[in-house]
Amino acid sequence: MFEQPEFLVLLLTAPSVHNPLCYTEKRLWVERHFGFEHCHRLIISAHKGLSRGDYLIDDKTAGFGQEDFQGQLIHYGSAEFPNWASVKRHFVALLHRMATGS
Repeated sequence: MFEQPEFLVLLLTAPSVHNPLCYTEKRLWVERHFGFEHCHRLIISAHKGLSRGDYLIDDKTAGFGQEDFQGQLIHYGSAEFPNWASVKRHFVALLHRMATGS
């Protein structure tokens, strides 16, 4: 999804105030899973509702401002989006609708 010109994919995550090293751990996780070139996409915020965007993929619906997010919350792990394959299918279908105008 990072390479889709139709989307600007950013990685929004909430920190653990109980673990001051979590900021570094989250940055290292992004590098390990997506590559160093995507570390600039990382946003760490305890208030996700302050971020603007069209979509927020999150495993929680509340607790860090998800309930205040102005775009569409995609609840990862829910019946509709139980895994990453289902999330990917959602966005592939969205890209298809955008391309065909339907």
